[in-house]
Amino acid sequence: MKDGNSTREVDLLRMQLHQLVEDVEPRPDALPRLLAGVRRRRSPRRPLIVLVGAAAVAATAFVVAMFALPGQHAPEPVSVRPDSYLASPEPGVIAAFDVLSGREDREVAHVDGAEPGVLAADNDRIYTMASTVDGRRVVEVNPQGGQRVLPGEAGDGRLLAAGGGRVAYLDGNDVVVVRGENRQAIAIPPGLRVHDLALADDGRLAVLAGEQDSSRAAVLLFAPDANSLAGHVEAVTDAPCGPVAIAWSGPDVAALEPVDCDGGQARVATFAADTGRKIGAGVPFRTPRLTAGEARLSADPLGRFLVSTGKQGQWLVDGSVIRPIPPACSGAGECAPDPGTF
Repeated sequence: MKDGNSTREVDLLRMQLHQLVEDVEPRPDALPRLLAGVRRRRSPRRPLIVLVGAAAVAATAFVVAMFALPGQHAPEPVSVRPDSYLASPEPGVIAAFDVLSGREDREVAHVDGAEPGVLAADNDRIYTMASTVDGRRVVEVNPQGGQRVLPGEAGDGRLLAAGGGRVAYLDGNDVVVVRGENRQAIAIPPGLRVHDLALADDGRLAVLAGEQDSSRAAVLLFAPDANSLAGHVEAVTDAPCGPVAIAWSGPDVAALEPVDCDGGQARVATFAADTGRKIGAGVPFRTPRLTAGEARLSADPLGRFLVSTGKQGQWLVDGSVIRPIPPACSGAGECAPDPGTF
């Protein structure tokens, strides 16, 4: 309260008090208490205190959001750790390699009798095929390097996929999907040859198959727990020779497609899993001539793709950015002859 107005305000307040109580004289401390209340309401420090309090609440909310928002967490590792992929530089040896430098990070496991180049990963679990005294079996490797032989004959050992706690492989003309004790088999017509398999986190299966004497293949999409061709969806691809490898990337399926049948360029296209409609054409990049069964496509949690052909080259596809990847060679100079995988 300013001093020049104090006398006028005192008289005004005294008059109002007398009007309220008429002939009753106010308590001796009534006026000082009212004036003190007016001063508190007019104090310039009150808005400052409110502002500081609001800032403190906002800062607290920001800190909580930093820990609570889903987008703030580091991505879950695939294979062994983020930015690494798996390859087999020597028979039976599974090693992790840095995706950009090509440097070997560490040897993950040594699996006796492992099939060359047959690798699959499901989050932090690694799978391979191996010949055992009981026949060909799927071997699971945990993050600590421990091994577990899964029960049941594992087919011809040419293809292996993993995802969502499931494992898929070929057994003659059947595609077999195993989860725990549950085993589903999808019979593939004898006239078709299966070139690749992929499993999504929700159990959906993608099968790359084509006629025996044709270079063109199609991507067949199945619902979780499907046990026949009934109800499958076919990805609509306009590639002249069809895809050569497939992988799941989140809710969509991706296909590695040659731009032309003579080779020289390829791209990673994406398709909607429910309709098979193409939703992304992919950026072309230079490659040698790619054929089904000789190249591998895999994806990491960040949506990047690893295109691996073993000795013919590797590429990291990150949106429109394409980076050549050095070969997967061990510290002893042994290089993987077969494709690697995220």
